[in-house]
Amino acid sequence: MENVDIFTLTIDKNKFQSTNGIWNKLTLNDPWSVGYVSNLIEESVFTVKEDWEEYYYESGRKRREEISKLSSENQSLLDDFLLKKNNPKRINEISFDLKKLNTGYGRTKEDLMQKAKVLYGNTTSPRLSIDECFECVRFRVICETWNGIVHREKNTIARLKEMFPKIDFQKVSGEKDYQYAVDYELFLNGLLLGGIQIKPQSYLGNANYIQRAKEANKRKHSAYKNAFGKNIRFVIADMNGTILNKDDFLESLKKYYDRHIQDAIAKSI
Repeated sequence: MENVDIFTLTIDKNKFQSTNGIWNKLTLNDPWSVGYVSNLIEESVFTVKEDWEEYYYESGRKRREEISKLSSENQSLLDDFLLKKNNPKRINEISFDLKKLNTGYGRTKEDLMQKAKVLYGNTTSPRLSIDECFECVRFRVICETWNGIVHREKNTIARLKEMFPKIDFQKVSGEKDYQYAVDYELFLNGLLLGGIQIKPQSYLGNANYIQRAKEANKRKHSAYKNAFGKNIRFVIADMNGTILNKDDFLESLKKYYDRHIQDAIAKSI
């Protein structure tokens, strides 16, 4: 598997995890607030992780330039990164071109610091410094995107392609990922077989924030089933792409896809 350097957390892990609930409650991870990061990281090929981080900040600077051309009212609207939490209906009323200035771009360090200040104002126990809050924001937006997509996801997909060479694994758009919580869709001869969501081993835990994430994913996966008539399955993998839920999961996965492969072969005869 490809050897890619990963970001490491520079603050106490327990402090970082203590802000998960606040982060999600304030919707600071929403594309309105940080952009579709899974789209942004696919816009270029990065040799090292630092290039990706700078690319994200540079995209934020370009966003700043575009926003500066707008009316003061629209500038204030686009800079309200808590709008999704406070007035979600308002976002639906905004034109696509205007909304794209938030969802289609990264953010500057100054923008991330504004989120850090909000996070700082909402933390109680343990109490974090403003610098620690900034690292929480930076790590979730920039570092986890790199670690998860560039390293874990790509190594996992490489391993799955070895196991299922007839299957075409297609990375979904950031919009579709956000709407349905799906990382890749699987096709056989153009036929959609279903989707997969790649997660770290920590996703198997029982912490409150993980349970909330599971409930949210369950709703999104149900919406995907209703929309496309197919299931989304979890792949639990480490950074090297080693699949950790391979016993029951891969056996059922193999039977499921083998059935589709045999059906497709039968129809082509």
